[in-house]
Amino acid sequence: MRVLVTGSSGKLGKAVVEMLKSSGISVIGADLLSADTTDLILDIKNSNEVNKACSHVDAIIHTAAIHGRHYDLNYPREAFIDTNIYGTLNLLNSAVKHSVRQFLYISTTSIYGAAMGNSSHAVWVEEELAVEPRDIYDITKQASEQLCKDFFYKEGLQTSVYRVGRFLPEEANVEANHRLYRGLDERDGAQALYLGLQHQFENFEIFNIASTSPFTRGDLKILKENPKEAILKLYPEAEAIYASRNWSYPDSIDRLYVTDKAKKVLGFEAKYTFDFLLKTIRL
Repeated sequence: MRVLVTGSSGKLGKAVVEMLKSSGISVIGADLLSADTTDLILDIKNSNEVNKACSHVDAIIHTAAIHGRHYDLNYPREAFIDTNIYGTLNLLNSAVKHSVRQFLYISTTSIYGAAMGNSSHAVWVEEELAVEPRDIYDITKQASEQLCKDFFYKEGLQTSVYRVGRFLPEEANVEANHRLYRGLDERDGAQALYLGLQHQFENFEIFNIASTSPFTRGDLKILKENPKEAILKLYPEAEAIYASRNWSYPDSIDRLYVTDKAKKVLGFEAKYTFDFLLKTIRL
């Protein structure tokens, strides 16, 4: 198998390239920026470049995007549309032209948007939750997901979507808190995509990919009101760790990303979870 990975210089893209190579898979890393995981400088907005890059590959893992942080930096809407929609369409068209078998699209849990807001309890975020995009980033991700669905049913391309949780660089306290309900280690993200490559889907599928949350539906109200109590109930050892580092607990937890579908269908099991972080910290 030969796999084209777009966005190979980014945090998730690097992890994907490294995991695939360690598994003996031939990889072409493609990005606008150079890196040791990037073999090809590629602008996905350029259809001719994309067409050349997609020849003689069996699968495409598409991580490249203009992200939510670019929205905070006031990137124009045109930049999101050109890269996230037209760039994805270029890749999909070239995949069909060159008989690429699989197309794995990396979307975002941010796409659920306003649906994750509830004043009385945390929201249980499964794939069935209706998406309510809040900004141009979410809108373009939703559009690209629909493009993938269209190509699955009308072109016979094995597309699938992976809505990944937050994996931005963060200080240790924030990172640990996020692993409880919305975060993702890029190595776990890479594992999910590796598992996705092993599957042939009868229908178009979308998966939430995030660090496995220890909480249940029964915890949703207390998580919204008093997450510290819920955390220490499950992890009493966290009290000493948080105190020794002067860490803060979340004031409120507003959502839980649920990965049960990925676990059932793909066999996905996050390794670099909140539990993992606690076990690696020494007092």
